[in-house]
This record gives sequence, C-alpha cells and structure tokens, in this order.
Amino acid sequence: MNKRERLLQGVITGIFVLSCIVFFQFFDSNHLFDKEQVVGLSFLSDAVSECMDKPAWLACALAKTLLSLLVPVGGGALLLTIILLLEWWVLTVILKRFNVGEMAFLYALFPVALEWGTYCSPSYHLASILSLVLVLLVFCGYTLIKNKWLSMLSGFALLFIVYSLVGSRLFIFVILVLLYEAEIGEKRWVYWALLLITGTVLPEFLKSVYSLSEAQAYQYPHPWLPAFFPGIAVAGVLVVIQFKAIRNMRANVWSVSVMSGLLILIVISSVLSHAVS
Repeated sequence: MNKRERLLQGVITGIFVLSCIVFFQFFDSNHLFDKEQVVGLSFLSDAVSECMDKPAWLACALAKTLLSLLVPVGGGALLLTIILLLEWWVLTVILKRFNVGEMAFLYALFPVALEWGTYCSPSYHLASILSLVLVLLVFCGYTLIKNKWLSMLSGFALLFIVYSLVGSRLFIFVILVLLYEAEIGEKRWVYWALLLITGTVLPEFLKSVYSLSEAQAYQYPHPWLPAFFPGIAVAGVLVVIQFKAIRNMRANVWSVSVMSGLLILIVISSVLSHAVS
C-alpha cells in the first residue's frame, strides 16, 4: 500500500468512524436497541445457554453478550461502529486476495454501507451482522490453505462448522469458496458441484437436529429477506470485480468521489427504507 492509498484510507476511515458513532448515538438509539431484547448481566448466562441448541449459536451468543455489556452503559453506537469496521477490514483483506487494486478498501464498503442502513430496521439484529463477519473470517482462514486435498477436506468440514456457527449465512460461504476457486484458476468441477449440493441440502438434513422447520432451517437466525442482502452484496462485489477495468481502477479524486457518493446514497436510501418507526 503506497502513501496515497494509506492517506485516502485513513481519511475515509476517520469519516466513517465519526459518522457511524454520531449516527447510531443520536438516531433514536434507545428505540434502535429495543429490538435486541438486551438482558441484564444476571440473566446473561441463561440467555446465552438458549443459543446453544440452535444454528448460529456463536453469532447469537456473542451478540447477546456484547449488547448486555455495552448497551446499558451507552456503548451501543461504539459497538456497532467497531463491528462494522471489522467487517470492512475483513472484506478489504478478501478483495486483496482476489487481486483487487487500489480501490479495494472502497469496494469493501458497499456491503458495510448496506449493513449500516439495514440495521435501522426493527427486523434486523446484531446477530445477523456478526453472522456475516464470522463467515468472512472463516473464509479468510480457508484461503490460507494451499494444499489441494486439504482445502477440499476443509471445505466440506467447514460447511458443518459454518452452519453451526452462523446459520443461514452458510450460503455466502459456499459462494465465496466457489468464486475464490475460480479466481485462483482451479477447475475442480466435482468438488464445486459437491460443495454446492452439500451446502444447499445441509440445512434440510440438520433441521431435525435443531428442531426447526424447513423454512427456519434455511433462514435462521432471522427469517427476514432483507437480512440476506448484505451477504448478497458481498457476492455481488466479487462478481463485479471480475471486470478488469473495475478491479484495477486507480484511486484518484474522480474515482474516490464517485464511489463515496454512491456509498452515501446507499446508506441514506437504506436508512430511509428501513428506518425504525
């Protein structure tokens, strides 16, 4: 990363952090966090225990713990900012592994901007954001495996692990793996097909284990269609960067201004469409 990239990323990060904290602190923050059903510390262990017998147990347990610790002391806005920053950082790392150039840090903000606005909906919870962050972290670990056979075995094993940890965000893990395999030039067609089939039928196969209906198994932890949009946006960004002109776009005043304008538009439109009533 050259000096210009570091400077741009530093400035945009500062603006993002300040805007995020101010927004979530003053955007009817009490009402915003009511949907989370924050529990007191004395009841936290019971609330966490309830998460253990369902898919996405880690995302749900982590969300309940962090919310119970920080929201009562006014730290909800800071918590959301840190989690969105983490998501942005992980997405930037992933885009770099897809050989995206100087604009990777801005492209990575598109799903985060959508996440920001979607959280304003009373139907979208912190566990959903954490589900996506966790699956992105798991995928980053997968990309570090260079051995062909080990990566295949890990891919199948991670399907079960990912579903247990993050539930319905399993679909984005499968998509990320397939796109990454194509990116690095692998042509393991049988592996791709089996991975896709297994990832598709796994929730159906495990629904009885978790005592869920078919619909719940594919949608847990939150059965709400827009909850899937940030994950879809991640896949969309990875598809769009297949165009070399976009992948290798230089970070100059014009490109950064256009992308920043689009990001602001996404946040505003998403907030307005999902605003807490």
